[in-house]
Amino acid sequence: MSYTNVSVNISENQKHYLKRAIESKSPVSIRLGFEDLCGNDILALTNAQVNRMAKAYENGKGITIKMSKRQVVHNMKIEGGFLGMLAGLAAKTLPFLAKTVLLMLATGAF
Repeated sequence: MSYTNVSVNISENQKHYLKRAIESKSPVSIRLGFEDLCGNDILALTNAQVNRMAKAYENGKGITIKMSKRQVVHNMKIEGGFLGMLAGLAAKTLPFLAKTVLLMLATGAF
């Protein structure tokens, strides 16, 4: 599938939501308001998504972007995209969290 890189604005809450989707390797939907259709975050979107986004922009409306697992994975590989950065953070954080939780379980801290 062909993707086009688009600059949008993703909120911190949406970035957290996307990070969880990366960790669980699941599809995700994010809502972009009209003011979020231009920004500094890069998303790789399908041609249909780009066309829907352009139409929403022309009409002064927002859009919900539905990303498949395959599209989330592709976005993790985009240079300058924030999903790759979130994946890197998840890779660093998950082993630490797992070790901490296991240690707490072993010592009966829960």
